[in-house]
Amino acid sequence: MTRKLSRCIIFVLLLSALLLSGAFADEAADLSADCRIKSDSNAYKITRLIDRDYSTYWQSGERRNPYLIITSDAPMYGVYICFREMPTSYELQYKDGDDWVTFAQGDTRFHHVYYDVDGLNEIRIYSTQSGKHRLRISEAFILGQGDTPSWVQRWQEPVEKADLMLLVAHPDDDLIFFAGTIPTYAVEMDKRVVIAYLTYGDKVRRSETLNALWSMGVTNYPVFGPFPDKYSRSLNEAYKEAANSGVNTGKKKVHEWVTGLFRQYKPEVVLSHDIDGEYGHGQHIMICDASIQCYDLAADPDSFPESAEEYGTWEVKKLYLHLYGDESVQLHFPWDVPLASQNGRTGMQAAEEAFTYHVSQTGLVYTVGKKRVPLSVEEFGSYYDNTVFGLYATRVGPDVEKNDFLENVDLPVSALE
Repeated sequence: MTRKLSRCIIFVLLLSALLLSGAFADEAADLSADCRIKSDSNAYKITRLIDRDYSTYWQSGERRNPYLIITSDAPMYGVYICFREMPTSYELQYKDGDDWVTFAQGDTRFHHVYYDVDGLNEIRIYSTQSGKHRLRISEAFILGQGDTPSWVQRWQEPVEKADLMLLVAHPDDDLIFFAGTIPTYAVEMDKRVVIAYLTYGDKVRRSETLNALWSMGVTNYPVFGPFPDKYSRSLNEAYKEAANSGVNTGKKKVHEWVTGLFRQYKPEVVLSHDIDGEYGHGQHIMICDASIQCYDLAADPDSFPESAEEYGTWEVKKLYLHLYGDESVQLHFPWDVPLASQNGRTGMQAAEEAFTYHVSQTGLVYTVGKKRVPLSVEEFGSYYDNTVFGLYATRVGPDVEKNDFLENVDLPVSALE
């Protein structure tokens, strides 16, 4: 065999392999609209499962072991469930004769969760939570054979050890006031980032938040706090609302939660809101105040000893606040730099596009002094410059280069690999 013929054969084989791999790399089709879906009750609301509107949801009747049965003529290979409320336990089952057989135990860590299905034509989502209750689901996506679409969220736990923690009051604050921070640090730079929200706002906003983060390439689940989303105009009012009682009680509750966050995730650097709460929102002021107070509390074993015993104490190396200080301590970030991980989008553009997933907030206006402005990353953020952050506290010395939240921080080896 001549060398030329040999090369020709190799080329043909490689081309065939590429063509074959492409044939099997088709994206799985969404079968949802052609499926038959039934439950024990509220059948007239079943269509809400596939209306692709996260402000609506289906719920079962209040009963023991509520369920949802999905039947498809085409084989099912995946089911993606977006829960409105997470049952304490549930199973995915298939029909074997007259019996239902469990093929997956429900994952209660994430409100949006995906399961592989092995070519089944009928499955059941079956709540095993004790007592009478309702099963509530916002959206369900049934997929056929093929590659799992990129929009399907397959979450991982929050990182165990954080390089950077972004601590904000509400879903969408992370985009409006911190712009390119998440796509730049969590995705482009591949740093270990924990995104923590004081409150999830409401059940709709939680789903919108997950969709927004996933659109930027975030795969580690965020942390949602237990506090209600209530507008207030002062620090004391916000602390009082946090516990629905006295200021001191609310302060203790918030500080205990933030101290526990710092100890559990051990961030090298923490980034939080403006001291004045940007446009004066009390919860922004409160989470900023808590980040300042807990910077030291997390290192003190006598403060909130339960979390100290569970996680150990922790010294955050640096604390940055939005808009804090003067030029001597400020960092100015060019979020207009194209990012390879965002397919050429800039950090600002990635944040802007992620904000479009916050459908419930689109078009709202907030009073900013005497000025009413659209609540958007670019317009609203421009009034409270989302490129400027100040170094409030440091255990590793002042910034010199002033172009990186992680300057002067010696990251663990595993974070550098």
